[in-house]
Order: sequence, then C-alpha cells, then structure tokens
Amino acid sequence: MTLPIPPAVLYAGLAGVLLSLVVATATNGWQLRVFALLALRLAVGWLFLFAGLEKVYSFAVGPTDSNRVFTSEPYFAAAEGPLGEYMRKKYLGDPEATYKARLTKKEPRSAADFKQLTPEGKAEVCPDAAAELLTGEDAAKSTAAKAKFAAWVYGAEARDAKVSMVTGDIPLTAEQRLSALDLLQRESDALTARDAEGLGRGYGYEIERKKKLKGELLKAQADLAADTDKFLAELRTEAGFPPLDAAEKPIKSLDRLTAYTITAVGAGLLLGLFTKLWCLVGVGFLVMTYLAHPTVPWLSLPPNTEGKPLFINNNLIIALALLVVFVHPTGRWLGLDALLCRLIFGPEKAAAPTAVV
Repeated sequence: MTLPIPPAVLYAGLAGVLLSLVVATATNGWQLRVFALLALRLAVGWLFLFAGLEKVYSFAVGPTDSNRVFTSEPYFAAAEGPLGEYMRKKYLGDPEATYKARLTKKEPRSAADFKQLTPEGKAEVCPDAAAELLTGEDAAKSTAAKAKFAAWVYGAEARDAKVSMVTGDIPLTAEQRLSALDLLQRESDALTARDAEGLGRGYGYEIERKKKLKGELLKAQADLAADTDKFLAELRTEAGFPPLDAAEKPIKSLDRLTAYTITAVGAGLLLGLFTKLWCLVGVGFLVMTYLAHPTVPWLSLPPNTEGKPLFINNNLIIALALLVVFVHPTGRWLGLDALLCRLIFGPEKAAAPTAVV
C-alpha cells in the first residue's frame, strides 16, 4: 500500500532532514560523532514514522481489494515467547476453549446415527455454546440452524477448510479437524517429553520438527476457532437473525495503539521533541515484541521473518540503536528539545554539552 503523499512532499521532507543534519553537524564543529548519532536518530525516526503512518492509513481506508487493514493477530497467534501466551489470551482470547465448547458432542453419536434423527432431534444434540448463538424468535429457523451446525459437529456434513501444504480447500467435518488437532498435540507433546528427557538433543531436524509442530498447532487452533465463528455467523444470516452485538476484539484496540504509538515515536525522534522519552517508548515496544516472539533456536520464527536470525533480530538491533541515542543529548544538538531548554532554563544552561570525538 502506498501512502497518499505526493512524491514532491516526500523528497522535500527528506531533503529537509538531510539539510538539518548537515547544519547541526557544522554547528558542532563537523564532529563525526555528532553526525553519526544524529543520522542514527533521524533514520530510526523516519522508519518508525512511515511504518506507523502506513498502519494508520490502513485503518482510515478500511478493508478493500487493494488495502489490507493492519493487524498483529497472525504475529501473536503463533507467538511462543515468554509474553506470547499472555498476549494471545489477553488480546485474542483462548481459541482452544472457544472451539471445544462449541464443537464437543453432547452425546457420543456417530454420523450414521445422527442422520437418523429428526430435525428437532438434530437440533437438540447441538452443543449448548453454539445453540445459544443460533436461538432466535423464529423457532423453525432456529431448529434448522442448530441442526445444520450439529451436522458438522457430528460428522454428517463437511465444510471447506485450508490444510497445511495442500493447495485449495478440503471438505472436512468438525470431527476430522479436531482429530487433526489432537494428532498435532500428541506429536508436539511427545517431542517435548523426549526433549525433557535429554533424548534427541543436538539433532537439528528434531529441533526444527518441534518448532514446526508448535507453530502448526497454534495456527490450526486459531483457524478452527475463526472458522467456527464464521459458520455460526453464516447460519444466523441464513436464518434472518440480526448479527451478534459482539464486543470489538481486544486485538483491534491493541493494533490502533501500536500504530499511533509507532507514529508518535517516529515524529518525536524526527522533531527532536522529548527525544529521550520517545527513545524509551520505542525500546519498550521493541523489547515487548521480541519477548512475545524471540528468535531463539528452539522456537519457530515470527511470521514474515527474513533469513534465519539467531537470538538477535532487527527489533533488538533497533532497540540498541535507540538506547545509544537515549544516552546522548541529540535533541539539544538538533531538535525542539533545544528550544524548550532555552525557554525554560535560559540560553546558558540550555547549551548542549560539547560532543567529544
């Protein structure tokens, strides 16, 4: 997606940043240290600002054929780090608990036995958590919707689903998808137990297999919960029931907070306004992102990661760069911090410390 900013404005802004860098360096005696630190601050600020603006703009435009609204859901759905589970449950809910409540059979019936039931009997065995969402003023339509959902749960009907490493959709029943998840869970648990006993350590393929299984399991759980929600929404629409007044997902509020925070960090660094504060905010954001999905050998890599970073990734490097900027008075060499200090403390006390080569 391209921001609706004329190229002339972008080039003028870039030229202004470069000119300010040259002037500030000249003011400080053409010291290489001043130039490097200011260039580092401005570069990180530019990166944050336009990354944030792109996300904010995606919210303003909304979902279209050419615009994909920013969401961190895929990132946290597969997060395995120290903060991963907390972030996933807080902002995405518990997908496993959601689909189990809606897809657990009320009675141990086979698909053949289910087909012998009357429409009312089929509706009666619909899991309670799903039946509550398919109850409306029209009893006949409610019965039909519950029976149709129960048919998927008991294996009498299949719905298209995406399967890992398979092109296109595959018709699967809820039973089949739950069985696939159970298999993934058993395999993951077996490898975890094997690793805990010290077996297989040092073999790269076992480490990679464990990481892959964990990632596949988390994604499959999130997909099944989402597909269950989608099916229930379709059944309500078919029955003519109004859509549920569900509260907005917490992840959407987090996404907006992330977008505006990134934008503010970038603008603050470029303007040199409260520079140290924005450095700390940026470091906190990057460290929390890393702790949710660290690039350690025994965990899967975050989505869309380039290459195979080991322990250190781009987020940590940028966080270290911000710490370097934080411990130097770059806002007083170039930025509105110098003006504020001058207005508050006077020209003598507000003078920035001389940079030493």
